[in-house]
Amino acid sequence: ISHLFGNIGKESGGGVHNFYGFDQSADIRIAFHFGITDKLMVGISRAKRNESFEGLVKYRVFEQTTDNHLPFALTLFGNSTYSIKDNSIFRKDIYRINYCAQAILARKFSKVFSLVLISGFVHRNFVNADDENNTYHLSGGFRYKFTRSSSFIADYSHTFGRSGLSIPHYNVLGLGFEVETGGHVFSLMFSNASGMLENDYLVNTVDSWGKGGIKLSFIISRMFPFGKEKTSPAKKTG
Repeated sequence: ISHLFGNIGKESGGGVHNFYGFDQSADIRIAFHFGITDKLMVGISRAKRNESFEGLVKYRVFEQTTDNHLPFALTLFGNSTYSIKDNSIFRKDIYRINYCAQAILARKFSKVFSLVLISGFVHRNFVNADDENNTYHLSGGFRYKFTRSSSFIADYSHTFGRSGLSIPHYNVLGLGFEVETGGHVFSLMFSNASGMLENDYLVNTVDSWGKGGIKLSFIISRMFPFGKEKTSPAKKTG
């Protein structure tokens, strides 16, 4: 369950009259992910902002090993979204569909520090006349554990070819904390992202940190184990 509130800064529509974004809901996402095998996961979700339904798949190609024979993990991710939002420009159903594909490289350098690098592209079946159907992006993030169950997390995404648009678009920066409490993981982040789906925020973010377009994001994740738990190289690595 993910919740993205409204902008905090007054210049971007926030301030005391909307309780610094808490009176607004920029986006809400409810998702269910299921691990078919130790390597393959599928999922579905619903996001409020564009009334989008999402189908996704994630496949772990290989994982980091403790002896550094494989110094990093590689995962492939892909999704497709379908918007049911009442919009006159979506004259055909095909216009409502978007896609995202990513290759995710991750490495755990120590018990407290992990780094991730993501490259990918987003394809939208319908865009404005001054935009491109295909856009490419490069993202990075890290996690630093300062206690056994608490971490500082940050991420940044740069989408290429966004300059020169009639409406200015911005790259996404997020800073926050993550707390593990048994089976739950709570993430509290501040971000200028305009949505919560990759197909959306990577190409549609119109708010910036410099103009107070910062939103509070609150995410709750819960794992429900099925069957006998197995020890995997990922757990040996940490």
